[in-house]
Amino acid sequence: MRHAISVFTALMVITALAVTATAKLKPGEMLTTDNWTEKVSFTPETPPGFKTGKQIDKSNWARFKKYIPDGLSLLIDKYNLKMWTTKYKRIHPSKGYIEATNKYHRDVTYKDTGKEARTRGIKGYTAGLPFPDPQNGLEVAYNYHYAYNGDDGGFNYGVYWVDAQNGVERSEEWRWLYIIRAMNRTDIPPFPHVPQFEKKDIAYASMTWAIEPYDKAGFGALYYRYQQPKDQMGWIYIPTMRRTMKATFGTRGDAWNSTDLLYEDVRGYMGYPEWMTWKLKAKRTILAPFHSGIRAGKKYRDKTFDFKNPPHWNFKAKWEPRAVYEVEVTPKFKDYPYSKMVIYFDAETFYIPLKVAYDKKGQLWKVLINAFTGSKNMNTTPIGIGTALVIDIQAEHATVFPSYRFKANQGMKPGKFTLTNLRKMAK
Repeated sequence: MRHAISVFTALMVITALAVTATAKLKPGEMLTTDNWTEKVSFTPETPPGFKTGKQIDKSNWARFKKYIPDGLSLLIDKYNLKMWTTKYKRIHPSKGYIEATNKYHRDVTYKDTGKEARTRGIKGYTAGLPFPDPQNGLEVAYNYHYAYNGDDGGFNYGVYWVDAQNGVERSEEWRWLYIIRAMNRTDIPPFPHVPQFEKKDIAYASMTWAIEPYDKAGFGALYYRYQQPKDQMGWIYIPTMRRTMKATFGTRGDAWNSTDLLYEDVRGYMGYPEWMTWKLKAKRTILAPFHSGIRAGKKYRDKTFDFKNPPHWNFKAKWEPRAVYEVEVTPKFKDYPYSKMVIYFDAETFYIPLKVAYDKKGQLWKVLINAFTGSKNMNTTPIGIGTALVIDIQAEHATVFPSYRFKANQGMKPGKFTLTNLRKMAK
């Protein structure tokens, strides 16, 4: 009898850990570009008194307090951030991504790996959105991890170190190329995996190098992310030494390029779902810059950022009501620099427009904002990257990243992401 009870208990535990995707879709019903928002997302509220083309600033932001999360409200009230309003617009992924979601999402299961951070929790995932209508924070995290970004892409971007009192300290320009879907592809053949990468369990290949200033030009890095939740591996090229050095990237809170940005802060979060604990706090509406109106290119940089006036990091963008999942995130690594993060995931795209991070004492430390631009053709390409900035509230210091040129789905070949090509690009 005791054995029977223990077996029953074990089965209950297994059932609790292995959760099948639960969607709004009825059996046999398919997602389309027309119904994506209704079936995957939920409708954002329109804030009372919200009108397109108006300015929200420290004089009137309290009227919209419900839609302006902590951290963002501080930037408005203390640092004079201004927000220009625009109406909500729908966003859907490519037809290929939607087709993959229809084909594969019912096969996906997962388990919460608990304290174990190095064991992959998701099973049966091939491509597309794993969990339409996510029911908890971990499902939201997996949706973000596999969100539609196209299969590859690249852009030039600036890096500006900014002090609230003294302004811009220095700047650089970088180029970044990536195959973000070496596996789990939806837009560019081969589908669903690139054989050369699949053999090595490589999910993502990336190469980035400095263009300016002259004394930094050519410094670059090549690295790979794997399906398994382990640290990224790669190489750094040092042009002054004309040599490459093997390195581990993104290990529990490393800062990227001596900026205010951690490796895991890129795009909002570049770690694995298994590295954190995810608690869904709310489904709500916030104001976020998804159709920001920011134009790419150096000539538009000073029209976007107010580098002349304190705190020197404020930027001009259009903000719209967006439906989001508010998720509290706590690390499984004891030496992780953040004690917790509150991340806001857009419910249509699962992109991160806003993240607020806290130090070991539980004090507000950093605010990260990502601003996006519309897609020229949502059926084939993702929305664009407008700009990103991360602000260290305690140090009153920020790093801002204006986007100069962004392209997606370029059909990049695996052979581009090699040590030989890294050295060539650096010249």
